[in-house]
Amino acid sequence: MVDLAGIFPPLVTPFKNEELALDMLKNNVQRYQTFALRGYVVLGSNGERVMLNEKESLQVIETVAENAGENKLVIFGAGEESVQGTVRFLKNAARVGGQAALLITPHYYRSQMKPEVIFNFYTQVAEASPVPIVIYNVPANTGLEVPLEVVTRLAEHPNIIGMKDSSGNLTYQQSILGRNLPNFQLLTGTANTLMSSLVVGAVGGILALANILPAQCIQIYEWVKAGEFEKARHLQLQIVPLNKMITAIFGIGGLKFAMNHLGLQGGETRSPLPAPDEPARKNILGELQRLGITSV
Repeated sequence: MVDLAGIFPPLVTPFKNEELALDMLKNNVQRYQTFALRGYVVLGSNGERVMLNEKESLQVIETVAENAGENKLVIFGAGEESVQGTVRFLKNAARVGGQAALLITPHYYRSQMKPEVIFNFYTQVAEASPVPIVIYNVPANTGLEVPLEVVTRLAEHPNIIGMKDSSGNLTYQQSILGRNLPNFQLLTGTANTLMSSLVVGAVGGILALANILPAQCIQIYEWVKAGEFEKARHLQLQIVPLNKMITAIFGIGGLKFAMNHLGLQGGETRSPLPAPDEPARKNILGELQRLGITSV
């Protein structure tokens, strides 16, 4: 089974004048290689996957896979509205270097996505996928939460290895972990719950904040593993305000602005996603200054 334990940044997709900037993406991955990250997630929510066509998406996966190094796991975001389209993309993504798929639930026909329909979607895709599947629970974007009973059943499939939960709902996470599902790994999708999720049994996190604070996210992970809970608690509380800014408040534009300021190449968002305005930029810079962060 693929080991998911550790910290993954969900890489941003840099754009310049609305065009894909693969050289910037390559440079970012090379910079991150100095950190003890488990790997990289591409084409997630922070990667603006819905802004890319399939050719661009495959170029992003290939660029990261070519620069990630042998010991880094490359997970790619996927999930069309149909099983057929999803399987086609998974096969193409595996061909260019993707090693596991972070699979979002179909949600355009939300009212039709009953528990059995969701179960069938993941099962049919997992049966045909050349790579392992990680369920992606992100109700803020899909309007759907993968039901606990569906998760329990899907966990029995040999090609479904875990879940990224971005709900921020610790009760939901603990309900999954409390079922003691063998060979099923939970990753938290928000730095806001990193320490708490790890303490109750999550194996790691896919964290937007790891794009700009990789060392701090890794440090919390390592301290929890070592039982250094007071150190982890102090750092956890320090990072929450910045994490809220570059996710819930100012979004991907705020995250890219912070990256650009810290010497990485976040680039621009693709329209219509906005860049942060002047007050937003001041807030982000003020929080970075409070934390003493000047570079990555």
